[in-house]
Amino acid sequence: MKKKHRYTQLALMFFCTVFLIMSAGAKKTAAQTVWLVCAFDTSSIYKQADGKEKFERRFYVTGLVSMTKEQFLAVDSEGGRIEGLCADYLDRTVYKAAVERDERIDTSGTLKVIRNIELSGEDIGSKNPYSFATKEQIEKKRAESIKDAQDANRVIFDFNWDPTYKNESADLEKETKRMLSNNVPKTTEKKP
Repeated sequence: MKKKHRYTQLALMFFCTVFLIMSAGAKKTAAQTVWLVCAFDTSSIYKQADGKEKFERRFYVTGLVSMTKEQFLAVDSEGGRIEGLCADYLDRTVYKAAVERDERIDTSGTLKVIRNIELSGEDIGSKNPYSFATKEQIEKKRAESIKDAQDANRVIFDFNWDPTYKNESADLEKETKRMLSNNVPKTTEKKP
């Protein structure tokens, strides 16, 4: 009986050890996810229902976008390329839809990509020279940027950013339909 109990203990210890090792590996893999938010601070001029032009300060912001570290590094191999990818997607969706409805968006606004990956300061030749902020930290930075825009009296618009471009046509259609009956663009987030 004692022998059987000992085997049960050993088996339990073995499975617990394997579980801990797998959990640590899973945590390391999860830490390799790159979380991104793209934000664009700009202005727009559009005609209201009464025919008068209206000037509006706007803040376009995405939800969280994720990709693997390898995908991010491939895209961002040239400095600032991830910002270029977001700017291109904005041009193909938000800006193109605005032009279709005779709205003028200032393309020289400020574009910023919030990311959770940065060089850790360790030797580039090391196994992993990058450090990663948590998803929650990036969500907090996103919320702070929206709050700052609201405090600056910007109208907040969310938009989708798909770095793979698979949803481009659906996102363009969504942006094209972003209108109320009186020809005023719809906002998706309200001021508090």
